[in-house]
Amino acid sequence: MHRLIFTFTLVLWTTGSILGQSASIHAVSQNYAGKTIHISIAWNPFITIPEYSEKVLCNKRGNFEQVIPLTSPRVVQFKTGIYQAYLYMEPGFHYEVELPEYIELKWDERISPFYEPVTMPLSLSSRTSLTTHEQLDGSKDLNRIIARFDSLFTTANREIIMNRREGENSSVDSLIQELEGQFRTDSSRFFSDYRRFRYGVLKLNEGNTGLAILSRDYLGPTVMEWHPGFVELFRAMFKNFVFYYSSTPDGQDLKTLINRNQDFRQARQVVLKHPAVWSDTLAEMVLLQELSELFYSRDYHKEAILIMLDSMARDPVTPDFGIYAEQLEQKLSSLVTGHTPPAMSLEDLDGDLCSLDDFKGKYTYLFFGTTDHYGCMMEYPFLQSFVEKHAAYLNVVTVMVSEERSKLRDFMERNRYTWKVLHYEGQPGIMNDYMVRAYPTAYLIDRNGLLLLSPATLPSEGFEQQLFRIMRSRGEI
Repeated sequence: MHRLIFTFTLVLWTTGSILGQSASIHAVSQNYAGKTIHISIAWNPFITIPEYSEKVLCNKRGNFEQVIPLTSPRVVQFKTGIYQAYLYMEPGFHYEVELPEYIELKWDERISPFYEPVTMPLSLSSRTSLTTHEQLDGSKDLNRIIARFDSLFTTANREIIMNRREGENSSVDSLIQELEGQFRTDSSRFFSDYRRFRYGVLKLNEGNTGLAILSRDYLGPTVMEWHPGFVELFRAMFKNFVFYYSSTPDGQDLKTLINRNQDFRQARQVVLKHPAVWSDTLAEMVLLQELSELFYSRDYHKEAILIMLDSMARDPVTPDFGIYAEQLEQKLSSLVTGHTPPAMSLEDLDGDLCSLDDFKGKYTYLFFGTTDHYGCMMEYPFLQSFVEKHAAYLNVVTVMVSEERSKLRDFMERNRYTWKVLHYEGQPGIMNDYMVRAYPTAYLIDRNGLLLLSPATLPSEGFEQQLFRIMRSRGEI
């Protein structure tokens, strides 16, 4: 298997900056000629909004360069083909790393809302200091050490889970001591914390340690929402926290405080009563995670949760948590009736960019489909009838999944369909934004650009009659 060599060179981001305030990436490999690599640094731990995101196109020789802001040690993600690769980077160093031979993402994987990329660490060749120019072999760099630790951790974790399922005890403390004995000398702050969080996962999966002790000994004493190890342990520990805690005497008021009172300060105080929650910041993190999940529960009101998030954004424990809450509110509200739907900027069959604002003034029936899905094919004649009968007050807009725009044009012309077609390729994340989990999926947007039906009834299931009822209730017909 051929390997792609990347070169990371940390350089000055702005004039007068301290050395190591940014990173530049350079790569040369014919295997990646004309391919795109999506580089990102995660930020918001509750939704996929990165603090840095850039798509880089390799030239005909497989060569590309890109400057990456890097003011502190971070985990940088590289998405390309079937892979989601990652590398831990520290300011002040030059990295040469390897990616496996490029493998194109298959078409059915690209359009599937359930596809998960192959996650892997980048194999490091060397690391060079920009100040001393001292070069360290990749086998001695922290990335290679973490990969070796993770391999041993995964084996131990599987054994612990299997033993628990079979009702057998695991000597988790002994396993932790054995692991720590091999890596104790690697004392960087990131890796020391990483090992502690991983040991917390082992103890959690063993099932013999209470949440309070896990939180005190392995998660705490500081909230580190930027650290992937912290986030993984946190999510595992506090999954469904409100569901279980609200059934106890200390937490019984939580549902009322969220659903009826929308009082986030009091809800935070109730969360703080739990012995596993040792700070206001951790309590707020628990609430943000749980609200993002409860939003889709039938037991909680969507508007109540949005009000809670709005209050948290206005009065957060830290500025970053205020931004997290605001972004989460925007994400969740984007598919709630009465709110603005997710923005889109897609090309039509003529290559012209279109956005939802272009369709204001009429109702817009937004339909997500493909050219070859049987369920979609059954709906298309109805869409064409809408165009012919209701064009005075209804836009029919389809976001179509097709490998090539030319094939999409052929499909429309062959079937004599005349509604507005937008090609999803320019904004593939639009499927996640609109939570398209199956084809077809539809939404109705009102004349002012706000969601009216989310999701909307499909054409064959009575959408036309439903639209008439809406228009009559508004005195429009």
